[in-house]
Amino acid sequence: MRLRTLLRISPAVWLTLPTLILSILYVTRAIYPNNYGVAATAGATSSMAFLVGFVATTAAWEAARLRRGGIWAAPHTRSRLDITITAVTPSILLGAVFLLGTVVAASVYGQAGLPEIRMVVVGFIAICAWSLVGFLAGLRLPMSVALPSMLLAPFLWFAFVPALPVEWLRQLSGMYRDCCRIRADISPAALLAGLIMNVAIIVVALYAIGALRMRWSRIVATTMLVVGVVISSAFASNVGPIPEVARDRSALKCGTVSEVELCLWPEHDGSSQVFRPTLNKVIVELTREGLPIPSRWSEELAGSSSADTLGLDLWKSDPDSIRWSIAQGLAPWPACSEASNSGFSGSSIDVLRGWWFTAMGGSEAMLQENLGWLIAEPSAFGVPPIKDLYSAVSSASVTSRVAWLERLTSSAAECQSPENYSVQ
Repeated sequence: MRLRTLLRISPAVWLTLPTLILSILYVTRAIYPNNYGVAATAGATSSMAFLVGFVATTAAWEAARLRRGGIWAAPHTRSRLDITITAVTPSILLGAVFLLGTVVAASVYGQAGLPEIRMVVVGFIAICAWSLVGFLAGLRLPMSVALPSMLLAPFLWFAFVPALPVEWLRQLSGMYRDCCRIRADISPAALLAGLIMNVAIIVVALYAIGALRMRWSRIVATTMLVVGVVISSAFASNVGPIPEVARDRSALKCGTVSEVELCLWPEHDGSSQVFRPTLNKVIVELTREGLPIPSRWSEELAGSSSADTLGLDLWKSDPDSIRWSIAQGLAPWPACSEASNSGFSGSSIDVLRGWWFTAMGGSEAMLQENLGWLIAEPSAFGVPPIKDLYSAVSSASVTSRVAWLERLTSSAAECQSPENYSVQ
C-alpha cells in the first residue's frame, strides 16, 4: 500500500489535530521557569505520558488490520522492514506532531526562546520505539487486547515508573519532566540512558516483528536487549530522580549595582527581561536604607546563601515573585532545623521573610498569599501582630533596625525563637 493511501485511511491522521490541541492545553496548565528553554522543553516532554498511547494504539490498529486481512502473511516483493516502516509512519508522524506541538507551545507560553533539541531527539526516538511496540502488539495479540493494552502501557512506562521507589528508573523512558532549574542543564547521562534504552527497544521490536534478520537472531536480539538495559541503567543510576547537572558558570552575566555584584544567567538578563531591572531597583533601595545585605547576588548558588553571597532562585518574572525569592534568600531556612530533635517552628524565619518582602515594597496580596496564616493568628505562633511589628521596625532608626534584623537572624540560625520580637 502506498504511503499516500495509508495516510488517508490511518486513524493516526484523524487523531493528529485532537492530540495536538490536547497537548497544547496540557502545556498551558503546567508551570515552567520563565525564559529557560531547557526547562520548558523538559516540561513539555511530560505530555508523553498521556499521548504516546495514541501513537502505540494507532500502530497496533494498523498491524491488526494487516494481519486480519491476510495482507501481512501474503507474499510481497517488498521486505517486511519496508512494510513495517511504511505502516508505522503515520503513527510516528502523529507522535512527532504532538511532541513538537507541546515543545513549541511550552517555549512560547514560558517565553523560553529556542527549545532544547537534545531532549526533542530522544523523545522522538522514544515515539519511534513505542510505534514499533504497538505494531508488534497488533500482529501478535487480538485487537480487543492489543488496542487497550497499548493505550495503557505507555502511561505505565512514562507515569507509573517515575512513581516507583527506584527513582532513577524514570530516566530510561526519554521523558525529562523534572529538569531543569535555571542554574542547571540536562544531564548527558540521562540523555544517553533514554537514547540507549529506546534504541534497544527498536532493534528488538523489529526482530520480533520479523522485519530485521540477524544471524543467530534470537540470541543476538536477547543479548542486545539485555545489554541495552544494563548500559542504560548504568548511566541512569548515576543521575538520580532529577536529570540535571550544574550549568557552566562562565555563562553568567555579572555587573555591579550600588557596590553589589549581581550575576544572572543570560535568559534572565537584558533590557527585555524584568529580572535585572527589578533586582537593580531592590538593591538600590536596600542599600539606601543601610540594611545588611550580601555583597554578591548570584543565581548559580541558589539555595546556598551565605554572609557574602545571596543565592537567587528566580522562577517567575513578575516583580512580587522576584521580591519573595530575594526575601527567602535573605532569611534562609537554617540547616539545624533538619534535625529530628530541633523542635524549631520556623516562625522567626517567616517573620523575617515577611519583613524583607515588605521593606522591598512587596504587595499586600503576595504577603497574604505566603504568610496569611501568620498574619491572621500571630499569637498562635508566639508572634506579635505582624503589621504593627513591621510598622514599628520600619519607623525605627537604621541602627535599631539593623540590630533587630541581626538578633532575629542569629536566633533563627541557631534554631531558636526570640523571646521578644519587638524592636529595641
